Amino acid sequence: MSDISEDSVAGTSIRLLADKEALEKEIAERKRIEAELKRSLSLLNATLEATADGILVVNQQGKIALFNSKFIEMWEIPHPVFTLGDPEKAMAALLKPIKDVESFSARLNALNQSDSENQGTLELIDGRILAWYAKPQQIGGERIGRVWCFHDITERKQAEERLNHLTNFDLLTNLPNRLLFRDRLGLAISRAPWHKRSVGVLLLDLDRFKVVNETLGQAMGDFLLKAVSERLSATVREGDTVARLGDDMFGLILDDLAQPADSFRVSQKILDSLGKPFQLKGQEIFVSASIGIAIFPNDGDEIDLLMKHADTAMYRAKEQGGNNYQLYAPAMNQHATKRLALENNLRRALERGEFLLYYQPKVDLTTGQIVGMEALIRWKSPEAGMVSPADFIPLAEETGLIVPMGEWILRTACAQNKAWQKQGLPPVRMGVNLSARQLQRQNLIGTIAHVLNETGLDPNYLELELTESLIMKSNESTMTELRELHLGGIEISIDDFGTGYSSLSYLKRLPIDTLKIDKSFVQEVTTDLDDAAIVAAIITMAHTLKLKVVAEAVETVEQLEFLRGLKCDQMQGYLFSKPLPAEEITRLLAEGKHL
Repeated sequence: MSDISEDSVAGTSIRLLADKEALEKEIAERKRIEAELKRSLSLLNATLEATADGILVVNQQGKIALFNSKFIEMWEIPHPVFTLGDPEKAMAALLKPIKDVESFSARLNALNQSDSENQGTLELIDGRILAWYAKPQQIGGERIGRVWCFHDITERKQAEERLNHLTNFDLLTNLPNRLLFRDRLGLAISRAPWHKRSVGVLLLDLDRFKVVNETLGQAMGDFLLKAVSERLSATVREGDTVARLGDDMFGLILDDLAQPADSFRVSQKILDSLGKPFQLKGQEIFVSASIGIAIFPNDGDEIDLLMKHADTAMYRAKEQGGNNYQLYAPAMNQHATKRLALENNLRRALERGEFLLYYQPKVDLTTGQIVGMEALIRWKSPEAGMVSPADFIPLAEETGLIVPMGEWILRTACAQNKAWQKQGLPPVRMGVNLSARQLQRQNLIGTIAHVLNETGLDPNYLELELTESLIMKSNESTMTELRELHLGGIEISIDDFGTGYSSLSYLKRLPIDTLKIDKSFVQEVTTDLDDAAIVAAIITMAHTLKLKVVAEAVETVEQLEFLRGLKCDQMQGYLFSKPLPAEEITRLLAEGKHL
């Protein structure tokens, strides 16, 4: 009995020991698994905390199940507020920073019941932009929630917006540039047929803007361009487009026009607005513009064609003297082609030696002797023959060719006058016309001094002729240069006097020696009482100011006697001599021809 009992006890002990070992192994395994779980959880948390994205997990019931610190930081929510213990409070904190709460809340609920992956952007109240990506959370094929990842793309969006702005807008004026202008024009002409409306395309170029840059500097030119852009924007309707297309050229799109004539009214409104002086940095600046108009669909149904036709009309406006608008007409194409050919030939004319100088005498009305000459340029083109100065001088002004051309005239005229003196002919004063570009160009004094030194002509035998409108627009810097030239012995005369807006007080301040009465008054002086009165008043005023007077375009004896009766000092015109080449003037001087 005792043997059996001992065997039973021994067996039980063995089993207990085995059970203990098994239990210990199970406990150890469970501890290992628990440690692994803790390690995995720690790794998961570390991964969540290490990511640059804000992570949010929402369970199937729409409650927040998990989030990382980056999410809290991104949402700027105090951590104690955003807890898993109070789902409603946590969800309210989630939605609070969002700009469009209603839209995002609806999306959140809809996606929570979906198996699809989605992405989008979200704007917060403070202006930040977040990109989000949402994917279903599944275990064993069962959807248990959704994982949301948020990434702050504010800087990227801002960079994209800056790039987009740089691509489509002018940096100086902040107006749309040529690229955006073309895009908007394309949209406008695509919409117009549906509404049975027209679209106006206006191209505007500032007249003689380069003079402002050359005289006052690029900085002042930039100030002026910005001021012009503001006036243009204030002139058109809210839905219209004003763009800067380059340099001093602007483009306007007049959308939804009821009739083409509406574009004329806008153009005149623009000209009136720009006609008011600009006050910039303590200086008063006057500008004008030339505007070309093309209408969709009358003048073209494509972007390039409309812009080409508006450009053609704009150049036609410039040829008309600027400060006006022109509507495109098919006949302008032929004119534009001719103008382009003329410009190309003009650029080569100086190199080829195609320019000539003719000289028209000025005669003293007391002695009848030749006392002066006016140098007048002529162009003998191999392609076009003798080209009228009226055709190529404005083109030379516009293209800037007037500057080298003007220097050639000055040098050639001074050299010719010196040559006459060397031949022992009676000395005369040589009159040379100055253009706006020359007058307002830097180092005018240096250029003239160099020519006089090079040719050996005494300054007392040179006269600079400037139109009345030009000299009245001169700034103080230019006036100072004219005074210095005058002090050096060079005479200054106002050409075409009577056509501008000079005042007596202004004339007293200018370094002027001579007034040349415009031919429009002289031609009818013996038949028109108003012209006669104007001429008499000019002569009286000039003599009061100790100025000489020259009458232009004297063609009849009656005109001559009338002017003599008013004590006019000199005359110039076909009655005595038309403009002649140098060799014929040499003969007149040698013969001592008198009036």
